[in-house]
Amino acid sequence: MKQLQIFALVVVLGALAAFAAFAAVAQTISHGVVLSCTGVVTGSTFNFYKATTSGAEAKPAIATGIATCNYTDTAVVIGTKYYYTMTETAGGVESAPSNEVSAQVVPPNAPTNPTATAF
Repeated sequence: MKQLQIFALVVVLGALAAFAAFAAVAQTISHGVVLSCTGVVTGSTFNFYKATTSGAEAKPAIATGIATCNYTDTAVVIGTKYYYTMTETAGGVESAPSNEVSAQVVPPNAPTNPTATAF
C-alpha cells in the first residue's frame, strides 16, 4: 500500500514539473493589460496574480479557475506599472508561478492638429 501512495506522489510531482515551465506574456491596451501564456497543459485552468511591486504577487489571485490562458485586467490605473504571474491548475494541483511579466498602461495619444468643421 505504501508503494502505491509513493507512486501517486511521484506522478503528481511529475505533472507539476511538466506544466510549471509555461511562459506568461503581457500586452497593454488602451483600457487594460492582456495576459496570455504558452506551453500549457490541455484541460488545465489558470490563476492570475498582480502586484505593483516586482516579486510581490500574492494570493488572493485577481482571477481564478479561468478555462483559457488569456485574461484582460481592466482594473488598472493609467501610469501605474503592474507585475503579473500566473499559475496552472490540473487535477487540483497548482503549479509554481510563471515568469513575472510587467506592463504599464499609458494614456492614449492626444490628437495632433485638430480641426473643426462648421455646419
